[in-house]
Amino acid sequence: MSYGPPPPGNPGPPPGGYGTGGYGPPAGGYGPPTGGQPGFGGQPPAEPPKTYLWMNILGIFGCTIIGIIGIIFALQVNSKWAVGDYAGAESASNTSKILGIISLIGFGLALAYILFVVVMMIVAVGTAPSYTY
Repeated sequence: MSYGPPPPGNPGPPPGGYGTGGYGPPAGGYGPPTGGQPGFGGQPPAEPPKTYLWMNILGIFGCTIIGIIGIIFALQVNSKWAVGDYAGAESASNTSKILGIISLIGFGLALAYILFVVVMMIVAVGTAPSYTY
């Protein structure tokens, strides 16, 4: 199927191609790549980022869902580091840290609640009226 000739007033492609008026080659040329995709290649940082796995394991007891999601992100850190995805490993580490902090707060609240119940039971038993018949 043909679309026919260009409409009048449409000049068509620039004459002469590169260098004579039209679009030229990119400013940097076509040399070897200098950067690449972020997170891949280049020099790796000195050591892999922290996984914060311990915070998420403790957090399971206070905030189960967030603790499990945090464990998943913590386990991704080393595997992403091994394949060379350094930015992905940093991102997984940061997410694991945030979820670990949230789940530790939940763990602390659950621990405080249990402590509160135990103290109230001790107080209730200690102040029970004693009847002498």
